[in-house]
Formats: sequence, C-alpha cells, structure tokens
Amino acid sequence: MFLRSFFGKSKEESLTLGKLSEIIGAELPRAVDGSALCRTVLTQPEYAAPGDVVISAGWYDHRRVVSQSLEKGAIAVFCPAGKKAALFQDDDRVIAVENALECVKRYELWRENGCKAKRIAISGSVGKTTTTGLIGSVMAGCFRTLTHHPMANSHGAILRNIQKLTPAHEWWVQEVGGVQPGYVESSACVLRPDIVVLTNIGQSHLDKYMTRENILKDKSSLERYMSPGGSIVINSDDDMLANAHFTHNVIRVSMKDESADYYINNVRTVISGTEFEFTCSEGTFSARLNLYGEYNAYNGAMAIAVARLAGIPISKSIELIGTYQPDGMRQNFKNIGGYKMLIDCFNAEPKTVLGSAETLSHMQVPEGGRRIFVTGHIDKLGSDSKQMHYELGEKLAGLPLDLIVLFGGDSDRIYAAFTDNGFENAVLMHTRNELDDWIRTNVTRDDIVFYKSGQFETALAKTIDHVYGTTLQNEQQYNEGRIAEKDGYRFRIRRDGIAEVTGYTGSDKVLNIPAECEGAKVIRIQRLAFTKMRGIVSVTIPDSVTYIGPEAFYICPALKELHLPKNLKIIGKNAFNYCTSLTSVIIPDGTLHMDRHAFYDCSALESISIPDSVGFFGADALHNSPKVTVICSKNSYAWKYATENGFATAEP
Repeated sequence: MFLRSFFGKSKEESLTLGKLSEIIGAELPRAVDGSALCRTVLTQPEYAAPGDVVISAGWYDHRRVVSQSLEKGAIAVFCPAGKKAALFQDDDRVIAVENALECVKRYELWRENGCKAKRIAISGSVGKTTTTGLIGSVMAGCFRTLTHHPMANSHGAILRNIQKLTPAHEWWVQEVGGVQPGYVESSACVLRPDIVVLTNIGQSHLDKYMTRENILKDKSSLERYMSPGGSIVINSDDDMLANAHFTHNVIRVSMKDESADYYINNVRTVISGTEFEFTCSEGTFSARLNLYGEYNAYNGAMAIAVARLAGIPISKSIELIGTYQPDGMRQNFKNIGGYKMLIDCFNAEPKTVLGSAETLSHMQVPEGGRRIFVTGHIDKLGSDSKQMHYELGEKLAGLPLDLIVLFGGDSDRIYAAFTDNGFENAVLMHTRNELDDWIRTNVTRDDIVFYKSGQFETALAKTIDHVYGTTLQNEQQYNEGRIAEKDGYRFRIRRDGIAEVTGYTGSDKVLNIPAECEGAKVIRIQRLAFTKMRGIVSVTIPDSVTYIGPEAFYICPALKELHLPKNLKIIGKNAFNYCTSLTSVIIPDGTLHMDRHAFYDCSALESISIPDSVGFFGADALHNSPKVTVICSKNSYAWKYATENGFATAEP
C-alpha cells in the first residue's frame, strides 16, 4: 500500500471497517465484520475495487453508487438511512448513516491529521485546470509537493487525493471544481487553504447554479475557510471578483489596471505559444508559456503571484512556468500526419470559445492555408442557452477567420447570428458522421484548425480521434474503462464501444489479434502491449485498428511477418523498434503519422512501402536500419524524408 513509510500501520494498513465506522460516526450492524481491512475510501463507484469502502455522499444517485460499488467488490457502502431502508434493507453490506456528507468530512479530517503541508486551492469557471498545472509545475520544482491528475478536481477526487498526502509533503496544490450550490464548500471546509486562486466567475454550470452570484458564493467559500494570514489571488478584470468582499489579503492580477499587483501587457501569440510582460513591485519581467491565447497570460501571472507568496524568486517561477506542457484535450498543439491543430476540448463557455477564436485569428498560416475554427454546442448554460449561443455568434461574426464549423445542439443559434450579421464563412453540421466526413474531405495540411468544445454533447475529441486516429477520448472523465480478457489477450474496454489491446498472456508465436472483445470494436494497440515478447514471429492486426501505441512491439527480435490494418492512422514512438527480423513492411494507404523511432534498429529491414498519405515522420523513424529501401511515390512526403535522410528510394 502507498504511504507505508510515513504512516506504517497506524493509518492505511490498520484501518478496519470498525475503526472507519468509529471515525465517521456510523454504527456497524452486528452481522458486519468490523475487522475487515479498508483499502481506500471513495465516494465515486467508477474508481471502486475489491476491498474499498464507498460513502454515498449525495452528489450522485444513491442507487447507482451503491449498486455499482458492490458490483466492483466494495466491502461496504455507507448511505443515508432513508435510502438504505427504501432500497437496500436486506443487504448488510449497505450501512445506514444520518449524514453521509458529514461522514466524508470526518474521515478527511482524520486522514489529514499529522500532515503539515500548506495548501493552495484553485477554482473559477474556466482556466482553473491550466492555472493548477502551472502552479503545480512551479511548486513541484521547488518543494515536496502533492499535485494531481488534471481531472481530479471533484469532491470525490479530493477525497482520493487526501489519501495520498504524507507528512513529507510541504505543499498541496488542489484544483476545486464546482457543479452546484454547496459543492465547493463541502471541500473548502476540509482544505482550509493557505492560498486561494480564483480565475474568474463565468457561465459554466448555470444549469445548476442559476446565477453568477451563486457561483461566486460557492467558489469564494475557499476564501471564507482560508487559514488566518492567508492570501487570495484573483483576476481583478472579472467584474464579480473585482467587486467581491474578501476578508484576507488580496493579490490582484490585471490586464486593464496598471495599479494591480501584477499588471500584464504586451501579450503576443507566437508559433510556440504565448509571450507576455508583467509589472509588479519588483519590476517588469517577460514570460513565455507553451499555451495559446491571451487569457493564458492571466493563468501564468497568477501562478507567478502564488509562487512569490510561497517565497520562490520571480526568475525561478518564470523559468518553471515555461516548462509546463499541456497534453490531451486541454490547450494542446498537435501535428498529426502534417495536419496542424489546436485542441481544447475539455471545457467551454462563451467567453473561452470567443477567446480561442481570437487566438486563432492572430496566428500565421502558410500561403493557401486557412484558419478554421471548429466549435459547437456549449454544455450546461441553463435556460438562457439559446440566447447565449446567439450572442456568441454575433461576436464571432466580427473575427477575421477563414471558416467556422459548427456542430450540434444550440450551435444553430450561432449560425443564425452569422446569417443575421452577414458572416458567410460558416458551415453547420447536424450529425457526428457529417462532421467527421467534412473534416476528412476539406481540411488540408496548410490549414490550422482550432477545435474548441466541452466533453459532453459536442465532444470534439471524439471527432479528432475518428479522423486522425488519436486517443483523446481516453482522457474524458470516468473513461478509465474496465479490463477484459479473450484468448489470452488483455483488453481495456472504454466508452463508445471502444476496445484497446493492453497485453498478451498466451504462448502462441503466431498472433492473430481479435477484432472485437465483448462486443466492443478493437481500435487501438496500447503502449507496451507486446513489448519484449521475444518469441512471436508473426502478427496480424485487425483492420479495425487505427492506432499502434508507443513501444507496442518494442524488442520483438523474432518478429518476421507483420500485417498492418488497412484503417491504420498512427504508428507511435518506438512501436517496432528493435524488431530485428523484419525484412519487409507495407504501411497501409491512409496512414498519416510515423513517430520517432517507429522502425528504429530494424537491422534486417530491406524494404518499407510508404503511401502518399503519410505526412509526418518523427526523429530517426527509420534509422539504424541500414539495408532499407523506401518504396514511395516520387515527390511524396515519404520521398522527401527518405532523400533528406540518405535512404535508398524506389517507386512502386
């Protein structure tokens, strides 16, 4: 178990169900074994495993939480007495409590006892995850710091994170998300932060909060529970935050007010990200971020302000924020097969959609290329959603973009605003297939495309995966999937009927990888799935597969025959590195991307046929394969790559 060296048997290893019940104020039925050891305490059934205990705190449907937790092997589930009586009266594993949310709080306070880490809590409507990542990069570069996965900002995630806290940690950086009144406060009362950051108060989750005032009230609870002597860092250009009454020291970050504690100016979008200057009491400084958009200058400056409060020199914090690299669905620049795209598909509200479009409008494109902005329905805007989409359309219509592509839901109101304002460079898609096909047919390698959406209705990460073979969907919330096995192959089955091969436990030397598992289509070979399987001599990958992950067949020296799938899009880093018996490989037409060391050290490789569709080769993709001839069309990207790197070429 984790934390063994810090807590020994006093906490994690010795926590029995009886002790836990005592901590949270519950009474165990006589039929329940109080000596059973508790592995982890959770509130979300998605993360439950054998030996865990789940508290159904009320943020999710009690029936679902209890049922799924028990199905996954939880040894006990605590839930409100009324729900126990109505739904699970005869199941002794379901234990009644008066106030489940209070039970979570009691456990968290017990669990953190003895840990002295100072706490930084970050919230806001948008920008909080990026700001958390920037702050985490700075703090972890200077102190023993507990940080977390970018998705881990829910009440249940904070419960999981607190179980990773140790006496060795000096700081704890924690993002706090909000979805409904009281949600943030339920964690604030436990976190009791030393530093609070509020990025802005926008329109996300108005379907539950109803007003921005209610959003402010919940998110500012972090300041109300702040430790004495703490400081709050705010974006003072946000009207709600600028006019809020705070009782602790306030550090203001602004692009509009030169008297702010951190005044930002001269923000520039460059090919590598965003550059900006800021002035504070110590002088004027320049900073650079691996992020795109003027709004990210706020996030960077707030991270620097937090670092200064923690005693980190400004020069060091500037250096460390420049090391932060976004990934996956958030603020990420990708070149997939020569197609250049900006991806920000986790969260959206009108303000950030507009900001993303403005960022794209400032970017340079090659001659003949276009700035294409793809967006759509914005989730959780409440009863005024249609009007808010229309107003967004009025603002987007004034931007110098070559094309705007809209998809789903209330995006038809954006399109209506375009029509009313004479903006003609737009198309409206009604189905996912229609959108996917349009992108396949119309986007070129000279274009720059910005995909901006949330992760629910529009969910542009799905479209990018469909078209380019990426794996962005894996980063959606609650998409960890489940493990399954078939014919010796291990799979992870995720949402949307997607299966990924994760390993092989059989002894066959000739592998014919299944095309499906439990009704889910196999579309990916994940990282390390067959690495160092020295005995396999032949592999046939089903045509459904679009992605072969990094090191998937790394060091398979006996592999002689390789049959790649006709729908393949991406070959990851080191995928076939040191497959020293391969003599001939045919890359299927439609493949886009061959990453670094894809066929590195394939010493017997004599020929590799590469189609015109491939538009990207990573560093040394074919190097240390001295016998290889690249078979490709003259003047194709593959021909250019081969000749520039000294490989023999031949036309098909």
